[in-house]
Amino acid sequence: MERGRKLMDQALDILSQRRQGTKLELKRRQDEIAHTVPGIPPLQKQLAMTSIEVARLILAGPNNIQDKLAFLQDNNLHLQQRISEQLTQNGFPEDYLSPHPVCSICGDSGYVNGTMCGCLKQIVQKLSSERLNEVAPFALSSFDTFDLRYYPDAPDPELKIVPRVKMKEVYDYCVSYANAFSLSSPSLFMWGKTGLGKTHLSLSIARTVIGKGYNVIYGSIQDLLRTIEREHFSREKPEKETLQILLDADLLVLDDLGAEYDSSFNTATVYNLLNTRINQQRPTIISCNLTTREIQAKYNDRIVSRLLATYESLLFVGNDIRQLQKFNNMK
Repeated sequence: MERGRKLMDQALDILSQRRQGTKLELKRRQDEIAHTVPGIPPLQKQLAMTSIEVARLILAGPNNIQDKLAFLQDNNLHLQQRISEQLTQNGFPEDYLSPHPVCSICGDSGYVNGTMCGCLKQIVQKLSSERLNEVAPFALSSFDTFDLRYYPDAPDPELKIVPRVKMKEVYDYCVSYANAFSLSSPSLFMWGKTGLGKTHLSLSIARTVIGKGYNVIYGSIQDLLRTIEREHFSREKPEKETLQILLDADLLVLDDLGAEYDSSFNTATVYNLLNTRINQQRPTIISCNLTTREIQAKYNDRIVSRLLATYESLLFVGNDIRQLQKFNNMK
């Protein structure tokens, strides 16, 4: 609960900074116009006096208030039109002296008629995502540091393919996927033995996609499921539950599927994540160290069919790179 309040306070503070920025920008424009179009400030002063007179009439409530209000409103529109004309004649947009908030719906207040605006929800979502990603090693992985020389250039006797050639195809696909990423991109299922670069390439994709401005969540399936379960059974609910954050992310990267312990809750949550994001057409990248036979043995048919039939499958082959790197460092 405390974490939720802190997130909301941070979000409201961001909106407050936006409002202050809008005020400062409007003041800058007003000063600019006062200097470049000196005929406008007197008109603005008349307009302000008209507004004051309207308020006075409403409070006084004379018998002929409607006629007087109509006259003042006509005068008001006439003054606004003269200001707009002088702005456009001098090369400025008609609304140059109007405030331009980031969110035109709520004016960066965060609420519309007592209901939370979508902009505030998005800020809370972004802050929640950043908190989830605090320990994600995005900076440690990039396409530039992926070294194909660690993969054998001789055919694998079992698979009958050359690992280096196969992994060059996988690498090129991942680079292309990241560069062309959109909300309609397919989901990816990266599978193969441990230490073959699945995490490296999934993080490289995530890093590139984040650079495009998309909301990306990365995490190990074990850690995320543990957090979801704790929140689910806790009396204190966060402002934005982790499960909903994962469901809403533009790109979700789940690392090490299959390493989580077996439980009905975990199985149901994994299915919910996969199925909901498929239905909402939100791309997901999943890495897994299990073989297809092990996947079928661990998960029910509903999960298996979504992984193997709906996701683009990327097979990783070769030798454990981490062991090779450790061996080379010991030389």
